[in-house]
Formats: sequence, structure tokens, C-alpha cells
Amino acid sequence: MSLYDTLMTIHPSPVVTLNRAIAIAQRDGPDRGLAEIQMIDGRDRLAAYPFYSAALGQLEFPCKRYNSAREPFRAALALARNEGSAAF
Repeated sequence: MSLYDTLMTIHPSPVVTLNRAIAIAQRDGPDRGLAEIQMIDGRDRLAAYPFYSAALGQLEFPCKRYNSAREPFRAALALARNEGSAAF
């Protein structure tokens, strides 16, 4: 995480913090990643960012919280910027 921590000191933003949370989830598990996402300052600024919703759904899904994953996945689909993102 040291590279993300460095990036956050150089150019802090909700997107950088989201990317760091995703990396933490890959290292420590989805629940830890979700906890990191919940701590993002300015999280409301990510509401129109499709990868925020996609990350939430992607982290809920392996925990078998399918109902909790459904709405973020739908939001990510609605916010997709192109057909490739929507198909993914």
C-alpha cells in the first residue's frame, strides 16, 4: 500500500482513496475493502463515478451478500460511459 499512500500525499482524492481501498480488499479481503470505502472523505463525490458502484458490488458479491451487491451493480451499469464498460 505504500505506493497508494505516497500518491495520497501527492494528489489526494476520493478516486485515489477508492483505488487504495480496492487494493486493500485484494490483499486483506472484501470486508476490509468495504470498510476502507466507508471511510473515504468525499465519498458523495463518487456517486456519479461508475467504478465506485462497481467496486461496492464486486466486494459484496464474494461475501454472498447478493442483495447488497445488486443495487451497486445496477448503478454501475446505469453510469457506464461506453458499451465496453456496460458489458463488463
